[in-house]
Amino acid sequence: MHGDARVRPARRVCVDGGVPPRRRALAPAVALVSLALATALSGCSRAVAVEAAPQGWSTACAEVYTALPDGVAGLDRRETTAQGAAAWSGGADAEVVVLRCGVAPLTALETAGGCQAVGDEGARVDWIPGDERDGRVTWTTYGRTPAVALEMPADDAVTSSAPLDVGPAVALLPQDRACT
Repeated sequence: MHGDARVRPARRVCVDGGVPPRRRALAPAVALVSLALATALSGCSRAVAVEAAPQGWSTACAEVYTALPDGVAGLDRRETTAQGAAAWSGGADAEVVVLRCGVAPLTALETAGGCQAVGDEGARVDWIPGDERDGRVTWTTYGRTPAVALEMPADDAVTSSAPLDVGPAVALLPQDRACT
């Protein structure tokens, strides 16, 4: 070596807050890829928007919720935005079955449409089918506190299966009246 010659490390040229130019150039690309990935993943797990029922937070509804099946009427369970609610769907654009625990019990006038006992002994639940609106129908439990509403497509295959499928979970709620 020659006398005083010292090897010095190369200097980094940093501008704009101390970020090297090459890293600054990659930042927009990384942000774009991150945004695209987040958008794609959120599309797969989008929760079904459900209005919370007044008593959806109750312990009784929590027991029902945890006992609900993964599948109803051939549809798969999906996340919801409300406590005490569950949903099942066949996909992003498919029809959805929504259960809301903790709704207000029906009045005597609202039960005049008829009562249907669905299920086997030990899991029998009395339901009051509502009127069809826009291709959907809501069945509400009779004689259970808190009450449960089951909104579904007004399709015979779904209306004959969904109340039966959720029956064992809904039957966990105390019953104080029965269809006569």
